[in-house]
Order: sequence, then C-alpha cells, then structure tokens
Amino acid sequence: MVRKDKAFILIVVAEIIFIIAAALGIWIVYTNFNIETSYYTVQSDFIPDEFDGYKIAHVSDLHNRDWDGRLEDLISAEKPDIIVITGDMIDSSDEYYDNSLKFVKKAVKIAPVYYVSGNHEAYMKDYYSLERSLVNAGVTVLNDENVILEKNGSQINLIGLKDPDFTSEYAPDYYISEYMTSLINSLAKEGLYDIVLSHRPEYFDSYALTAADLILCGHAHGGQIRIGNKGLIAPGQGFFPDYTEGSHTKDGTTMIVSRGLGDSVIPVRINNMPELVILTLKSL
Repeated sequence: MVRKDKAFILIVVAEIIFIIAAALGIWIVYTNFNIETSYYTVQSDFIPDEFDGYKIAHVSDLHNRDWDGRLEDLISAEKPDIIVITGDMIDSSDEYYDNSLKFVKKAVKIAPVYYVSGNHEAYMKDYYSLERSLVNAGVTVLNDENVILEKNGSQINLIGLKDPDFTSEYAPDYYISEYMTSLINSLAKEGLYDIVLSHRPEYFDSYALTAADLILCGHAHGGQIRIGNKGLIAPGQGFFPDYTEGSHTKDGTTMIVSRGLGDSVIPVRINNMPELVILTLKSL
C-alpha cells in the first residue's frame, strides 16, 4: 500500500513538472515570436503646439530578423509622423541585411524614416554598402548630424549619433562620454526641442549633461532574460543593468529604451517580448 502511494505521488509530481515545463516552453515560444507595442507620452513646454500629438514609431535592434510583414503592419496601423531606427539593423555574425532592407523599403512608404547605426554596424566589413542601400531606399541616415523637422511653421530638432565603436572601440568610457556630450551640445539648437537618436543607453548620465530633451535608444535587448521587471544582462552594463527598457528621467532629460526586435549572441529571450515603441509628443 505504501509503495503504491509513493508511486502515485511520484506520478503526480512528474505530471506537474511536465505541465509547468510545457507551459514555460509555450510561453517562451509565444514571447519570442510576437511583438509587444509599448506606448509612451512625453510632455514638455518646449514642444510646440503644432507638434502636439506628433507620433514617433521607434524600431531598434532588428538584427535582420524577418517579421513577415507583421512589424510593418503594426507600424502602419499607428499612423506615425516619422519612424526612427536606433541601430543594429544587421548582426555582425553574418552581415546579411536583406530582411532589414525589405523592412525599410516598406517603412518609407508609411512615414519618413531616420536611422542611426549601432555597434553591429561598426563591426561590419563593409558598413557603407548598407548605408548606401538605406539611402537608396529613401532612409535619412544621421551620422553625427541633425535635421530640422517642421510642421505648420514650427520646428523640432532631430539629432543622430553614429555608434562610438566606429571611431573609438578601444577608447576609455570617460573619453566616449565626453565626446558624446560635446557632440550633442554642438548639434542642439537653442529654442528648439531636441530629440537624440543613439544606440547606447549606458551613457544616460552623459546625455543628461547635455541640452537634449529626449533620447531614444536600444542595444540592451531588454536584458535578454527578465526577472520581474529587471533585465539580467546587457552589453556595456553587465549584470542587472539599469537601462534595459522603459522611460528614465534625469536633470530634465528623458531617455526611452526599446527592448528591440531581434536577437544576436543569445538567440532566445525569456520573459522579454520583442518590442515596438510608439511615442507621442504633447505640448504643455
């Protein structure tokens, strides 16, 4: 009788473990092959009334992933005023960008597209072939430069930073921080709301020292594995990083970090769905 009871308990325990493992497996598959749309509203006195309700679709870290048209459909449904891409369109392990190029060719038909590079582009043998392809597709590539966006006679300033690994892969962090701070300040426009596209969220303290109002970043992949609302690891930040997703504010500067839409070294996300960010500006 005792043996039968033990056997029954073991069977029940095994079934419970199987159900939990199956549910976890289904959840991991679901969260890796679907896109979550996250919405943010940024308010500021410096946003002109004409830009109230201005909508920005933020795409990051695509890593040449093919979403089979679903990403474009999600963006199109939002009717954004512009689409911004904050780096890592490709993965340096293979350097193909056919899927990313297919995406941008559709994206430019939805809204103007602005792009800055990431570290994976910096690692490419021939980055400029990608840049030429993007420009030929109608994308505005911002390499440490700015463009003025206009609407009904009012303006805001969009700044794009080339990934620092293009020129300073082995430079110490303090040098990169100082360089990026001075670069942003040189491109900021007095009296205009300044939005900065930069791949790297780990330099938030440096961004907060500038005149920039809003920073849009990616790179961290949501921390790859999320435990509760905390990411496990991110490049440039190590374990339990501070900036893997969401909105962060310091000294009047807001940074919004995308979890990204693709994968690189680690091909599986856990509790960390790929993300499209939709940002709406609101004047005060």
